[in-house]
Order: sequence, then C-alpha cells, then structure tokens
Amino acid sequence: MLAGETRIPPVAIETCPADLRETLGEQRKLWGKPLYPYLFYARHPPYFRAANIMWTALQEEATRVPGTLRALINRRVAWWNHCDYCQDAHAAKGSKLGVPTEKIDALGDYATSPLFSDAEKVALEYADAITDTHRDVDDTLFACLRRHYDDDTIAELTMIIAWQNASSRFNHALRIPSQGFWKR
Repeated sequence: MLAGETRIPPVAIETCPADLRETLGEQRKLWGKPLYPYLFYARHPPYFRAANIMWTALQEEATRVPGTLRALINRRVAWWNHCDYCQDAHAAKGSKLGVPTEKIDALGDYATSPLFSDAEKVALEYADAITDTHRDVDDTLFACLRRHYDDDTIAELTMIIAWQNASSRFNHALRIPSQGFWKR
C-alpha cells in the first residue's frame, strides 16, 4: 500500500501497538482501508493518539461550527496547502453532509459566489487569512467575524483552521495522496 507514492513508507501495521492497530482496524471497517495519514502518524504512537483525539474533538464533537461549514473550511485550507488527501476527504465529508457539488467546486470563488452566505464568506476569509502566511487577520476582518459568530464559535473555528493547517501541511510534505473518497 502506497509503495513509492510517498516520501517515506507508511508504517507496517503489524508493528504498531495494539491500540493503534485497533484504530486502524476500525478505519478499515468504515472506509475499506486505514486512513493514509494515520499510517504515518503511527511512526510516533503518542502523536497518532493525540491526532485521533484532536480529530474527534474538532470534527466529530465540534458543536458551534456546523459540519457543512467545517467541511468547506477544511477543504479550503487544504487547497492552500496543496493537500490532495484533505481536499478529497473534506469534499466527501461535505457532500455526505449535503453540501452540493456546485458549492464545493465554487470554493475558489467563494467571495463573489451567491452560493455562500455572508457568514460562510467571512469564515472562509478568516481561514484564508490564517492560512496564507503573507497575510494577517486584521482588525476589520475580525470585527466582521464577530458580527456573525460569538466568542466560543470563533475559538472553535480558529482551532479547526489551525488543526487543518497542521494536518494538511504534514500530508503534503510527505506527499500522502488522495484516497478517492469524493465521488462527484
């Protein structure tokens, strides 16, 4: 699996601690095979465990930022970071949650697209400002963000964006490919 596609080989699953093998087995049941990034996280078991907890906290248990917006933001951040794996996974997640293909495809033009609400546009602009290392989140953007979201939602949104930046940069650096989850 992944032989020659990535910069370093994935870990051999049979060499992983039992709890990691169990998580990878659960992924296999859900997705047909383990999620590729976890085969690299497993090279450092404490990171694997932490990543699994962060994923659950910021994607599955996040309550303030709607799942559809999380999927769009994560895909947008992954685009900035050239992460094929995350772009695919988050398009699939968005699609599963009911985001139309046209909206997923329009992410590149969200600022002018009528498919996005004002609240979604400012959240995506915030994601762009955090992700683009040549920009800053200026006071004007933050004031606009506050018109749409309360403090707890802004904190959750910021954590989601920061985590997606870390994971998509990790995946891109190692050239972890898409798993082909998104079916248009």
